[in-house]
Amino acid sequence: MVNRYEPFPTVHLPEPIRTMVEDGADAIGCDAAYIALPTLAALASAIGNTRRLRLKRTWHEPAILWAAVVGESGTAKSPAMALALQWTKARQDEAVRTHKAAMSDYQHAEQLHAVRHKAWLQRAGHATEPGPDGPPEAPLRPTCERTWTDDATTEALVALLSENPRGLLLATDELSGWFQRMDRYTGGKGGDAAKWLEMFGGRSVVVDRKGSGFVHVPRAAVSVVGSIQPAILQRSVGDTNRENGLLARLLLAHPPRRAREWTDRDLDERTVEAVGAVYARLYGLAMDTNHDGQHNPRTVILTPEARRRFVAFYNAHNAEQVALDGDEAAAWSKLEGYAARFALILHLTRWAAGEPIDPDAVDEPSMEAGIALVEWFGREALRVYGRFSEAEGERAYRELIELIERKGGAITVRELLMARRSRYAKAEDATDALDGLIHDGLGEWERVEQGPDGGRPTKRFRLHAGADTKPPIRGR
Repeated sequence: MVNRYEPFPTVHLPEPIRTMVEDGADAIGCDAAYIALPTLAALASAIGNTRRLRLKRTWHEPAILWAAVVGESGTAKSPAMALALQWTKARQDEAVRTHKAAMSDYQHAEQLHAVRHKAWLQRAGHATEPGPDGPPEAPLRPTCERTWTDDATTEALVALLSENPRGLLLATDELSGWFQRMDRYTGGKGGDAAKWLEMFGGRSVVVDRKGSGFVHVPRAAVSVVGSIQPAILQRSVGDTNRENGLLARLLLAHPPRRAREWTDRDLDERTVEAVGAVYARLYGLAMDTNHDGQHNPRTVILTPEARRRFVAFYNAHNAEQVALDGDEAAAWSKLEGYAARFALILHLTRWAAGEPIDPDAVDEPSMEAGIALVEWFGREALRVYGRFSEAEGERAYRELIELIERKGGAITVRELLMARRSRYAKAEDATDALDGLIHDGLGEWERVEQGPDGGRPTKRFRLHAGADTKPPIRGR
């Protein structure tokens, strides 16, 4: 059975992120989750490998999120993602411009080096004994900072990560391609999937290249966000991506469709600037460097209050998991770590927004907010998973109620016939379906009087507020 959708709890997002998500959703006419999920993934990637949260000596959680917005075509998924990722992409655009200028300088330096190297060879060739000076030092080829990519192949990702040790965001309008690449190397045995699961933990990844050695990334941090249609998600997940744990690691949101209306509302320029300042400060975080010159994440700890709150959540969460099995139990096992990841991301976002807090110690409010988000994602996972196993009658029952809700809570038989021609062949069929909702106590008929232009009075079905989308136990 599929529970009703709960709106995304934007109250747990720090300012100015909360205002951006809420105002952006109003401007686009979409659910707040469509903006919140890519925003959280973008914030995670801005932090990347620079910080990890220590829960105990053998348990550290990185700032890595995998999220999928699930929705039918035409539900404004793409404009919502574009709004949420504008700061991530703007930073990369600026980095590309800077790299072009650096490459111009590099090419000039390379030409000078070629002249100097030739002169050195000539001097060395005429010398009767070795001189004290060695060959001139070649200029270093500049690398371009990358913040995001849409190329999900592990070869391309590892090459980018080797030059961008803080990590990347994989952002794509259609996640089906990402799913398809999971087992492409070994005929369905999970070649790419194994590497992706390592990247979820920010662990070491090695990719062998035919004829050109291998590429090694000691900490491969990739946050993932994208959209996918419900039917494609169900097909893409399959048994393989359930069994290997990929589905359990994916934070899902599938808001119901709703009618969009034109609005002149838009993001305030001050909000855009404030969010940009948050990203600039997060991207300014640096990794620590040890005595060997290696870059490592800085360890962030929990305050005593935050630790007590996490321990209480951990115990309660695992008590819930005992009663679950299959996909639901697998999701619960990953959500406990996500609570820590959310707490780390939200805490550093609060710091970047100017709150006077210690960035190296996650406090109780950040942990509380992280737990609240995990609890919402847990309920949403159960709702989305429930759709995977819906019987045809259950699906028809839910979709009928959701259709009526999109029409403002009321519908006539004629409107239902027009909206569901393939399901209801004649007026009697549509009337029977609405009568069924009345029988279950979910609504009632109301009389619609004739308008000023005349016409016969008719009746309209009115859905009761808070009607349950689940059919009664006897089934319908």
